[in-house]
Amino acid sequence: MRRFRMLALGASVLALVVSACSTGGGSSPSASTAKPKVIVGSANFPESILVGEIYAQALEAKGFSVDRKLNIGARSLTNAALKSGQINLMPEYIGSDAAELKATPSGDPQKTWDALKAALDPLGMTVLNFAPGADQNGFAVRKETADKFTLKTMTDAAAVANQLKWGLPPECITNPSCGKALKDAYGIDVTKVQWVKLAPCSAAIAVALNTSKVDVAELCTTQADIVRFNFVLLQDDKQSQSADNMAPVLRKDLAAAGGAELTDTLNAVSAKLTTDALTQMGVKVSVNKEKVENVAKQFLQDNSLT
Repeated sequence: MRRFRMLALGASVLALVVSACSTGGGSSPSASTAKPKVIVGSANFPESILVGEIYAQALEAKGFSVDRKLNIGARSLTNAALKSGQINLMPEYIGSDAAELKATPSGDPQKTWDALKAALDPLGMTVLNFAPGADQNGFAVRKETADKFTLKTMTDAAAVANQLKWGLPPECITNPSCGKALKDAYGIDVTKVQWVKLAPCSAAIAVALNTSKVDVAELCTTQADIVRFNFVLLQDDKQSQSADNMAPVLRKDLAAAGGAELTDTLNAVSAKLTTDALTQMGVKVSVNKEKVENVAKQFLQDNSLT
């Protein structure tokens, strides 16, 4: 399940201007009013805010009027906002949202998406195509470690697990997505390897990996530190972690009113949101301190989505 980052982000997170869309050019007032108003929300961390802004700009380019209610808060708050109609669209992580709604996520993104869709249906909501990009629990090594042991996958790491020092969550032994998942999928017994207790997806665990205090670290798969320190993210080749691919979750009434133009636009965005694209944009926002609006605009332009 996706965990919130502990990466230092400076004095404040991000402030986004709520703006109305102007159809401009040759669009007629009747054409504008024929389209439903989109109210995009997001969770309160940079990646969710960024993808929410990408959705907003992509839809504005198609003539939709878009309001932004980004940086709302935790999933319990965003789901409540969707149910009440305070927002009608937001980026989600399929595994985490499925678990929140008491569905059962798995390492298979299609099965996880199916479970989420079924859980959303009675709530008057639905989910569109999931992106290839996922922000989920993963394991990374330094490049020299990957080269030394020829590590590309977690299966490779399992073969030399006892020669590596692992950076793992303090509760790893009792956490099903950590100790049990590693044992069941890869035969890695965390009680028999060297490991250091470190918060996953944190700045501290990334620094520990970079300074060789650990050799393997549990990071989030789009964590900016992976690019910043040139880590090698190991492929979870046996799908030990719940799939947390990104996907647009929206109210059914919006999907019906927006029709194919709305859903096709959002699906086209999702198709371009790879794990690498999310990571690179995360570096721009969280490390380089570029404006979310500018990063979103550049992504859409680079992928011919506007």
